[in-house]
Order: sequence, then structure tokens, then C-alpha cells
Amino acid sequence: MIGSGFIRLRPAGTLFTLAAALMMATASAGDSAMERLQQDAPSNWGKWGDNDQIGALNYLDDAQVLLGVAEVRSGRTFTLQIPMTHGHGPVFPGRTPPLHFMANDEGMYLSGKQEPLAGGVKYSDDVAFIYLQGTTHVDALAHVWYGDYVYGGESAKSTVHGHAHADVSALGEHGIVGRGVLLDLGRHLGEDNGRLAPDTCVHLDDLIATADAQGVTLEKRDILILRTGSIPRFYDEEPDVSWDAMTEPGLCYSRELVEWMYDMEIPSLVADNLAVEKVVQQIDGETVIIPLHGALMRDLGIVLTEIAWLEDLAADSAEDGQYTFLYTAAPLKMVEGSGSPVNPIAVK
Repeated sequence: MIGSGFIRLRPAGTLFTLAAALMMATASAGDSAMERLQQDAPSNWGKWGDNDQIGALNYLDDAQVLLGVAEVRSGRTFTLQIPMTHGHGPVFPGRTPPLHFMANDEGMYLSGKQEPLAGGVKYSDDVAFIYLQGTTHVDALAHVWYGDYVYGGESAKSTVHGHAHADVSALGEHGIVGRGVLLDLGRHLGEDNGRLAPDTCVHLDDLIATADAQGVTLEKRDILILRTGSIPRFYDEEPDVSWDAMTEPGLCYSRELVEWMYDMEIPSLVADNLAVEKVVQQIDGETVIIPLHGALMRDLGIVLTEIAWLEDLAADSAEDGQYTFLYTAAPLKMVEGSGSPVNPIAVK
């Protein structure tokens, strides 16, 4: 479990500095870099019909659910969401952690502003302001795009004032259930503390090498859970001063990786960092921000889950050698939403 006493906030100035750097880098990269990178790249547009809203989750059919169920041996469960704590938590620059307020509590009765219900019963009530991607969350397929089109070839104008196409509620209607595979990159490739160093690029060969080291055979349609050890840095009693969105370790773009994800029919990626991938990447001499969001989400319809808590699951898997399990997650049905908080569950 994560100790709330270890939660730290970065200074506001750091947040604005990162946000400014992100905007400048995005402006310099432009959409043309992605269009060049993805020219003639694999695409799942139209594979499941013209009105497809859920992309690669179509791979998670009844057979895949049963394959996930077949991995359950002990019945041990692990929840993979970070705590939603008022004003505290790792978030991407420009967002704030959840803000939680009590609308009714014992203080209202003590102050005489509220009377008990008939018979003497009292109650509490509360409200929260949250970025839908301000905690552990699932991205809608239309959340990120390049050029003029979102996933499936719909106009990017469909995002104006809410997602009219490929919103997160479509993912919530389907759910995400299948065979999960933890790839503990931090333990296999990282430093003595079991974490990848800042600025580490994770490549396809690293995924395969980690699976081999764990004795796991990756199968088509597996849900891949990637542990880098990044998010726990935020909760350290003495937070790592080098930890931020721009230096987090993560997946790095390559055409080889994109084609492998396509051939393997990967439905979903889950990671314990802010963006699944390394946010700032140098590709062919150009700076590109989150290129895999474009290649995997926009073009292949792969569903991304970010800011997952994987420490307890990873420690248990390192002890018993079981890195496969039933994975299940249910995004909230936020109509026209670009993302949703989620508390995924792994059952071993």
C-alpha cells in the first residue's frame, strides 16, 4: 500500500516550466513529423466496421476472457490504482490531482446548519473536482491524434465540446478483461532499486528480453502491463528531484515496435508512468512528443492505461514467479469523455 504520509507535491513553478517545455516542443515538432513517421504504417481503421468505437478491445472476445480466467491459481487480488488524495498525486503537467470537498458532515450538525433526519439519522456527502486523467486512468481512443483525423478516420472536429466519436464511455461499455502479463522492466533492466533510470528508452528487444527472463511466453492478444518503477518515485519520503514528466522512462517509438504490436494484436497497454511511453523523444533528428500515442492509439486503436500502481503485484510475482493473471478494468461511462479514472484488478 502507498503511505499517504509519503505523498509530495512538486512546486507550482516546476509544473508551469514543464508545461511550457511541452508546448514549445510540440510546436517545434508539428504534425508533419508524425505523418512522415507513420506513412504506410499498419492501421486498424475499418477492421471492425465503419462505426467502430473501441479499436483493439475488439480482440478481447469471450475466448480471451476465458484465457484470463485460466490464469487464476490462488485467487489473490491486486488493485492497481493510486490513491485519490485531495490535492496530492502524480499528474501530467497542466492537470491537477483530485480536489475533494465535504458537502455535509458532523460539522454541519454541530454548527446548527443541518438537522438530523426524522428519527435522528445523520449522513455525510461530498463532491470532487477531478481531471478525468488526474489519477490512474484509461484514455479514450480519440484522446490523442495527429493530422485532421482521430481513430477510425473521423474528423478531429468530432472532439469539439466533447468526443462525438470514440469517447471513453464506449470503452466502459465493453470493459477490459483478458490475460494480463506483467513485464517487470524495472527489475530486469533497472538499477539496484528495481527502477529504470530517468530518460531510459524501452525498446521492443527489452520487452522480449524481460519476458524471456521471467519465463513468460507472450501470446497474441495479451494485455501488457509494464512496470518501470517510475510512479513510486513520487511517493518516496525524499522524492527523486530528477523525476518529472519529461524525464520519465518509458516505451520509445520504432516502426518495428508498432508493427509488432499490430501483428501481436495487442488490445491494451498498462504502465506505471504518466504516459506509457517516454514523453520527449528524438526520432530521425526531430523532437516528437508522445509519438506512440499517435501510432498505437490513433492508428491501431490500442487502449492505454496510465499511472498504474504495480509495486505490490510486481513484488508478489517476483516471489512466486507468476507473471500472468486475469486482468479486468472498467472505465467509467463518461459520455463524450476523453478519459476515465479506473481501478484495475489483477487476479492471480
